[in-house]
Amino acid sequence: MTAGSTEGRCVACGAGVPAGAAVCPRCGTSQRMEACPHCGATAGASRDAELRFRCDVCGGPRVPLDTKKMRRSGKEVTALKRAELARKGRAKNRAAAAFTGVALAGTIGILAIYGLLGVIGVVNPGLGFLLASLFTAGPLAALIAWFLARSRAQAKEIEPALDEAWLSVAADVAAQIKGPVTARALVEALPIEEPQAEEMLALLEAHEIIRNDGSLTRMRIGASPDKPDLAAVEEAEAEAEAEAEARAPGVRREKV
Repeated sequence: MTAGSTEGRCVACGAGVPAGAAVCPRCGTSQRMEACPHCGATAGASRDAELRFRCDVCGGPRVPLDTKKMRRSGKEVTALKRAELARKGRAKNRAAAAFTGVALAGTIGILAIYGLLGVIGVVNPGLGFLLASLFTAGPLAALIAWFLARSRAQAKEIEPALDEAWLSVAADVAAQIKGPVTARALVEALPIEEPQAEEMLALLEAHEIIRNDGSLTRMRIGASPDKPDLAAVEEAEAEAEAEAEARAPGVRREKV
């Protein structure tokens, strides 16, 4: 590898990493080092089938940026924490269902052995044995069903929370792009492909963050005071005039 062809060394294995590479070509560790909103560690984020990107330290969902020029507003953190809470809650309910299932299997096994001993005449189970079987296995089975239902409900909360977080970061990126917001500009700032960028553009337009021509519907982040967004200025001036008129002393509105 020639001198100057690498930006640095991998944070995990120390191998040379090409300039602009998102992951190490040797070990696959992410090279995007940002503070995790969940654990606070300055670490990379790796692709995940469900969470899209997860923290390399705690495994929580992340929305990485492919460029250091963009700034975050931090509005995505609430949605990311909601997705992480749902993920952890789902894991706990699955573990509880598994533990209860083991307890149910053990109970059924003991009852089966006791019943077998009753068949061969070693013991006499009687009605008490039957009632004990029903009042033990029944609640355990119902508890398993409840844990699984909770797990499925929490799993459904993850994707909408992630969509909200990604949309928030995309809005931050759009507010800092010079000129019209395009799919190519989003691809350069976010670790997404062209089709995903097109979908993100549609969501930004649906949420009235950008217009059909890619222009913003509000002032850009970091916009200079001498070149503000005209629509935002006119709207602010109209609101200020209405407020001033309402508060002006001695002004009475004529009744119609």
